[in-house]
Amino acid sequence: MHAEKNSLENVPAIMAGLMLSLLLAALDNSIVATAMPKIIGDLQGMEYYSLPFTSYLLFSTVAIPIAGKLSDVFGRKVVILWGMTGFLATSILCAISINMPMLILIRGLQGACGGVLASSTFIITAELFPPKQRAKYIGILASMHGLASLLGPVLGGVITEYMSWHWIFFINIPIGIVAFYLLNRHLSLLKHADTTNNGLDVKGILVFLAAVFPLLFCLTEGGRLLPWTSPLLFILAALSICLTIWFVKLEQKSHSPMLPSGLLKNKVFQKAAIAAAMGYVALFGLILYIPYILQIVLKESASFSGIMMLPMSLSMVVGGMAGGAIVSRSQRYRQSSIINFSIAIAGFAVLLFFGTDISMPLMVVALLLAGLGIGMNFPVVNIVPQAIISVTQMGILVSTIEFFQVMGGVLSTSVFGKMLSLSLPAILWICIAALATGIIAMSLLDEKAVHEGFARQRNKENN
Repeated sequence: MHAEKNSLENVPAIMAGLMLSLLLAALDNSIVATAMPKIIGDLQGMEYYSLPFTSYLLFSTVAIPIAGKLSDVFGRKVVILWGMTGFLATSILCAISINMPMLILIRGLQGACGGVLASSTFIITAELFPPKQRAKYIGILASMHGLASLLGPVLGGVITEYMSWHWIFFINIPIGIVAFYLLNRHLSLLKHADTTNNGLDVKGILVFLAAVFPLLFCLTEGGRLLPWTSPLLFILAALSICLTIWFVKLEQKSHSPMLPSGLLKNKVFQKAAIAAAMGYVALFGLILYIPYILQIVLKESASFSGIMMLPMSLSMVVGGMAGGAIVSRSQRYRQSSIINFSIAIAGFAVLLFFGTDISMPLMVVALLLAGLGIGMNFPVVNIVPQAIISVTQMGILVSTIEFFQVMGGVLSTSVFGKMLSLSLPAILWICIAALATGIIAMSLLDEKAVHEGFARQRNKENN
């Protein structure tokens, strides 16, 4: 049964609070990129250049599924307000960091809080709205990722140049306070009475952390901080595999697992997770490919490269909102996903066909198509698996889908980063193959099972 309903007039305020929360979590990685040279100059730590990014990414990624479980146990509102409080505190500490080790450590803690915010916003949206309206609001929320990619580099550069790098963290404070107020004032507790077997799986959480951290470190720092042939890298990878096997066995025996029994075996979930991950593979491939082509191959300026990425960011924002609205009305999840991925493939095909000889207007068209298709598919892959699980476990379901998305992005960034100087067309072919894989996965989706699952949820609400 749904948690206490929020009155209709509260929805705009709640959505504003959720959108600001997700914007902060997404913005705080991209906004740092253009400020890093200045930060390195002030804190004297060139050898640590990549670690503020890596620590934020590592901790935010592992925090996503854990935050989902915590929200199932303690309630949605409590967890997101915890996350926002921690995010604001760590933003202040990042701003006053006196050396690189301190900044790296605090950035990791900030990343964990950002993961809580990213996870909680989608969980709350999934719970507030009935299935027929849910995709529309998830689409609106997902558009914040596109907006963050649009604003981050620009804001980071402007703030660093005209104020100081410290303000890229201080700017979080007023935005976060507004989001905290809106959610605290207008959002109900969203804590369920039905919490049978819904305790906290502490051992599972600890083993999950121990399993995922080494893997993420290998993917993000392999070939950069450590060479790919490093024995330490092989040891970490082997450790991650062993701990993952242990984690799976623990979850099978747990009375309150981090991952609900049978979730990973569910065919609806599998297809949505594959499609979600493949969308991020293509997205991050594009984010790496375009600046490299423009700046390294075509010798354009960094500012021009940033301007050329605007069409993709804008089309992702529009695509997220449009895709959610369309699938909310049509309820045709399989068809929508196939069309959305096909639009994205058309954009990549233009880039592949013209290669480095592509004109700037054609590149804009390609980026508009790619961003639109990927953005439109975000709400589809988020809404589909919600049909298969009880609302009391919605937190871990939504956050697990998001975890697969992020892992797709981490994996593609690692692989494509090493391929940039080897074969640019190969990157585009892999992106197209990833999108085609998403089409295949969603074309096999049992849409009848999805409709039946949502029907059961509506019946429970009405009863």
